[in-house]
Amino acid sequence: MTVNHDVASSSLASGVINNTDTSIVSIDVFFCYNGEMKLKKSYHLYASFGLVLFVMLGYLVKFYPDTLHGVDSSVQSAVRSWMSANMTHFFRFVTNFGGYIFVPVIVILCLFFFIFKKWYVEVIFLVGNVIVVALLVQFLKGVYGRTRPSLKHLVVENGLSFPSGHASASIVLYGALMVLICQRLQSSELKWLVRVIFSIIIVLIGLSRIYLGVHFPTDILGGWLLGASLLLATFPFYDEIRFKWRFKGVQR
Repeated sequence: MTVNHDVASSSLASGVINNTDTSIVSIDVFFCYNGEMKLKKSYHLYASFGLVLFVMLGYLVKFYPDTLHGVDSSVQSAVRSWMSANMTHFFRFVTNFGGYIFVPVIVILCLFFFIFKKWYVEVIFLVGNVIVVALLVQFLKGVYGRTRPSLKHLVVENGLSFPSGHASASIVLYGALMVLICQRLQSSELKWLVRVIFSIIIVLIGLSRIYLGVHFPTDILGGWLLGASLLLATFPFYDEIRFKWRFKGVQR
């Protein structure tokens, strides 16, 4: 016996169910909670796996960079073989969606919208993850100290290379938005469409950094692993708090 989080919390918060219904919902909530505990462990297992992969990749970047040269060069050559004026304009445009101007703008717009809708825990989940990953990237770039590719840069970029800030920011921002939007949708077709759209955006941003010559492919992989691990680690806490707050009527 299971119950949708939104149904259980909204029903009790509205006070429209009788004692018998309350007992049934309470039993459902118990089973739902136990299921969520198992799900939380699964998310944390995946997050740990992603983090281990990131650490292993970072170890190679720091101490054995030559072992990555073949992979990086092959992918760079393949992506930059698409070189044309139109593709350059396209990827220069796309890369902005993971940049340090566009990302804060989207976050601020979402912040106001979420507060207006009284989705308070969504604010914490989205804004908190974006801030944390930005701080982590700056710290880790100093730790690994990897310089950018020696290829011709098609956009101006300074600083170090690993992990990619654009890749990590895009997977945290658009991955979080994908989760939050899908939670509110009922149609499985719409959920599928949202996942496809945001996944394409994330991949294109990563490809843009390689095409523009400002990142190694393994920088992008590192950014994706870091961002995905953070999302997987924090999502169960977000989901649990959201359920409790909706249950108590703190938020919608």
